[in-house]
Amino acid sequence: GPTLEAVEGDPVRILVENRLPEKHAVHWHGLYLPNGMDGVGGLTQEHIPPGRTMVYEFTLRQHGTQMYHSHSDEMFQMALGMYGFFVIHPQEPAEPPPDRDYALFLGEWAVHPGTRVPDPMVMLDFNLFTFNGKMFPAVPHLTAKTGDRVRIRLANVTMDNHPIHLHGVSFEVVGTGGGLGAPPRPRPPGAGGA
Repeated sequence: GPTLEAVEGDPVRILVENRLPEKHAVHWHGLYLPNGMDGVGGLTQEHIPPGRTMVYEFTLRQHGTQMYHSHSDEMFQMALGMYGFFVIHPQEPAEPPPDRDYALFLGEWAVHPGTRVPDPMVMLDFNLFTFNGKMFPAVPHLTAKTGDRVRIRLANVTMDNHPIHLHGVSFEVVGTGGGLGAPPRPRPPGAGGA
């Protein structure tokens, strides 16, 4: 899904129209919000029937890199890519701000020979790996100039570890679990981390 961006303290209204032939709901993963807006179909809200719209309204009470995802038939709907980032910027930005800010969902897919649609029932035997639903060579480059500060937000909703590494740059882990951490730990080139 699209990356949603807002600022901590903003009231938000998000309209979700269900264009699927089955029920749907959207869970706002990691966000502090009223229980009735949490988006767990059958528990904190009714499922959204096909052709209907649900209005989610809440005030953003934290900052960080969060996500939203389907919460109806999750194994199938999430396995076919029904999720997205929800980036909540702090009211008081950290100094200095990054020059570039990228968000990458790491994905793994099982597409059997002779088929075109991923098999959502596969749990560990994947044969395609993606960034934001695209695989090489369709993955856009993360461009930056020498000296730029670049933030890369990573999320993995697969059933497997998805190791990646960066070539020839120094980087720091500045946050985990959705928000900024304290204090950053420098990592030399080739040391791993995220």
